[in-house]
Amino acid sequence: MSDLDSAALALARSTVERAAPEEMPIFAAASEAYLEGGDSGRGGSDDVLGFGVEAAVILLTPIAIEVAKDVLGYLKEQVTELASKKGREGVDALIARLGGGGKEPKDGDDEPELSKEELELVRTRAIQKAKQLKLSDDRATLLADSLVGSLATA
Repeated sequence: MSDLDSAALALARSTVERAAPEEMPIFAAASEAYLEGGDSGRGGSDDVLGFGVEAAVILLTPIAIEVAKDVLGYLKEQVTELASKKGREGVDALIARLGGGGKEPKDGDDEPELSKEELELVRTRAIQKAKQLKLSDDRATLLADSLVGSLATA
């Protein structure tokens, strides 16, 4: 699993804890099924967790992972200036920190926090991605707000 995937999984876990805490008991199974199948659980398969259509429950977990991967990929693109100043390790450390990877900055490192404007851009992107995955407007907004809250407190 890549660093970006690990960070996305950690960010998705934090997001689901905020947006759909009732899914936490099955988060590990849902995320494993998503990572093995690479499917968001929308349109491609009726058997996301082996339960079949009769379960008829749309889980937020696989969508949260997909949105987290998209947002972290976007953020990684946006910090290329940081890469030129501090090298690729600086970017990877920031992505890991934002995703809850636990890498603390070394003394003297001044890793940037996301500004309110950047968080708003991330929120907008997350809503767009969630809607693209056919999440309702209300659930897309809840997911985006939870994801931004997770990033803001990382």
